[in-house]
Amino acid sequence: MEPCKNNMKEQKKKESKGDIIVRKFPLRLTFEERRLVDTLRKEAANLWNDCLDLHWWLYDVYRVWTSASEKKKWYNATTHKLHAQSIQAIIELHEETCKRKRKLRVKGDKQWRYSYKHKKFFSVKFKKAAITCKVKKLQFSNGKQQLPLVIPQPKHIDFHTIKSAEIVWHKDQYWMHIAVEVPKQKQVQGKKEAGCDLGLIHAAVLSDGKSHFIATGRELRSLQRYRNKKLKELQKLISRKKTGSNKRQKLILRKRRFLEKMERRIEYLLHTISKMVTNWCVEHHIKIFYIGTPDGVQKNMKKKKKTRKEIRQQLSNWSFGQLIEKIKYKLKLRGVSVEIVEESYTSGTCPSCGEFRKQWNRNFHCKCGAKGHRDVVGAINILDKSVNKQFTKNRELPKLENTKYRRVLLTPIVPHNGAKRTVA
Repeated sequence: MEPCKNNMKEQKKKESKGDIIVRKFPLRLTFEERRLVDTLRKEAANLWNDCLDLHWWLYDVYRVWTSASEKKKWYNATTHKLHAQSIQAIIELHEETCKRKRKLRVKGDKQWRYSYKHKKFFSVKFKKAAITCKVKKLQFSNGKQQLPLVIPQPKHIDFHTIKSAEIVWHKDQYWMHIAVEVPKQKQVQGKKEAGCDLGLIHAAVLSDGKSHFIATGRELRSLQRYRNKKLKELQKLISRKKTGSNKRQKLILRKRRFLEKMERRIEYLLHTISKMVTNWCVEHHIKIFYIGTPDGVQKNMKKKKKTRKEIRQQLSNWSFGQLIEKIKYKLKLRGVSVEIVEESYTSGTCPSCGEFRKQWNRNFHCKCGAKGHRDVVGAINILDKSVNKQFTKNRELPKLENTKYRRVLLTPIVPHNGAKRTVA
């Protein structure tokens, strides 16, 4: 029976010729639809809690771990008011988290714990079998014991490309996440390698040793500073109002809407920067991409008295983790392998003589007379350190004519002639 199962899995993999991506959009629900979704999320939480109870009970009593097939025998559409496929999706999710954490614990990461906390609400998942399309409307079935959820079909989503869906609560609002299949993007054909240095002023600096690329992050940093300044003003106004008053509630709502607006803008800038990085890698046929991660730079900043308050705030706002995840996601679709490496001493080590010297501005200077761009030198050293496992000497410093600089802006630039021109 096992060879037959393996053949079935291989056939299913061959059937999916495209890439699976997630489309997100907010749900505009009526009062009755919102009550229905609340009920579904509570029922999904009950199922998740039951899976946890069964998982730990069998381990505590019999010292055995449950499997997805065993949990599916215990829970079905008669025990929980959900669609049978939705129940299977939640059970499979629990099994997947257990397997992932079991592998990490076997490797020695004992800090990872199996899920044990009970949920009050849980995301509702729908497989392809639970989704139908009727007169430009998507209908999500919830079994015989619950009414179906019907929403208008988004114009940018073709029903035949839908693979699954999920209802998610985010920022005081319900969102629908739909996984769709899109045509597979052209894979990178090449064997080149490149390094990436992340920063505050220059969000991403790339180099393959010969050509270099700089994507500025000044607009992103400016937006974060404006958010902090405005948030301070709103918080001061809120603190002056009486608790429970209408004016205080209005200010809290204003603050929430402002933060949501800033989050959307920051998300757009991060997507734009990651898209620039992806396009550069595709253009230069990069197959392996090394990203120097600045993990630990934000820790214990308050204990370092020499660090200014403004620098501490900038480092705390630095969203390099989100940018790394977006770059990894987009490069994976292009067939580029992304490796996260340690970046210590990369911005101050001279490629020419190999000596380390602390730098104080954006220009790189060394006692041997070598000069260059500090962040580009950092990207070159990340590449050299990743490939050769150490810093090598007698390398050429980056030249200005081989460096491209791109600005990322939210607002369009309007020249004197009146024609709009955007920089991205």
